[in-house]
Amino acid sequence: MRSTRAPRQRSPGKAGTGTLSLDRIDIRILSILQREGRISKSALAERVGLSPSACVDRIGRLERAKVIASYHAHVDLRALFDVQTFFMTVTLRSHRASDFAAFEAYVQQVPQIIECYALGGGIDYLLKVMCQNVEAYQALVERLLEVQPGVDRYFTYIMTKAIKTAPQPPVDMLAELGARH
Repeated sequence: MRSTRAPRQRSPGKAGTGTLSLDRIDIRILSILQREGRISKSALAERVGLSPSACVDRIGRLERAKVIASYHAHVDLRALFDVQTFFMTVTLRSHRASDFAAFEAYVQQVPQIIECYALGGGIDYLLKVMCQNVEAYQALVERLLEVQPGVDRYFTYIMTKAIKTAPQPPVDMLAELGARH
């Protein structure tokens, strides 16, 4: 059944996130915080052209609205540990909701699986796994197959070099794309 409600209109130059509208200054604040999470509030205020108190108020509003979900330090794990990254595609034997739920619940319990995405198409899941070495990864796979019998097949890809990594797409780029549509 189609909704008869008209789509919410956005003002030119504003990005919408649910019921919260973001203006160009909000987008600039988010963009700077994405790249420079440790920037001082006064330096951020100066860069976006606001008083420090007005900038702090905006940041607070963005945090309360859960637009800013958290702050993180990007730790280069390879500088600390000898680790190997693997990508794994998984196809389940059956496609019942309970099979997906069981697989996803299992994945949540394995700390070496650092990312998992459900996919549409010929593959059900893409996993990013970090282990000490190939032997540790193989042991993880064997446990997965023992505990999660719904796996029909999997393929493993070993990362040899990271070419480009970004924790998220830049918010300013997404806002620009959203303004065009």
